[in-house]
Amino acid sequence: MLRDILRPLGHSVHVDYLPWARLARELKQQRYDLVLLAWPGDLSQHGLLPSSAWFVSRLGLFVRREQLSKAGLSIEALRGQSVGVVRDYAYPPEILASGLHIELGTSDEQNLRKLAAGRFDYALLEHAVGRYLLRRQAAGMQADEIVWQEPALAELPIHVGVVPGRPNSAALLQALELGLQAYKRDGSYRRLLLQHQLDGVPDIHPPRPARRP
Repeated sequence: MLRDILRPLGHSVHVDYLPWARLARELKQQRYDLVLLAWPGDLSQHGLLPSSAWFVSRLGLFVRREQLSKAGLSIEALRGQSVGVVRDYAYPPEILASGLHIELGTSDEQNLRKLAAGRFDYALLEHAVGRYLLRRQAAGMQADEIVWQEPALAELPIHVGVVPGRPNSAALLQALELGLQAYKRDGSYRRLLLQHQLDGVPDIHPPRPARRP
């Protein structure tokens, strides 16, 4: 999607996949122009310039099938439970302050494997990410035994973060906005959501002023 948005505006894209825990160090070295994708807490923590929201992140729990609760789980129900999280992710503070016992991991995939092995009670991650990893059946994971627990504990907008101080950062932010608008207008955004079962951001238009009779 990033390439499709920026290519028509004359920008080429090279993507490096790195552990999130390295982000602060990489930004300090000014090696990258963009961070893809980031929650509001990540943007604030690292001083990134936010694009418009690209998707909605449904953040919640994956559980072993035998632990699935038909009544659902609230944030309050996490008190005293062991929950796998990824080091340096900017999770909502109300979840981290719920009294849960934090088990740090290096990636969502690692945490799903640990969950399948019974290393902790729940894994906290985005619905779409967990579903993608389970479809891939990551190594060491019994994918059919790990399920999503409704409802989501939080719904967060996720953005592209533009690194300030890099050459043309302001122009790059504007290109992201123009490109996203065009991507939505020609139907590409909707097709992407349907293809990958992602949670999209609805277009919200300001109300038009009422005309005088």
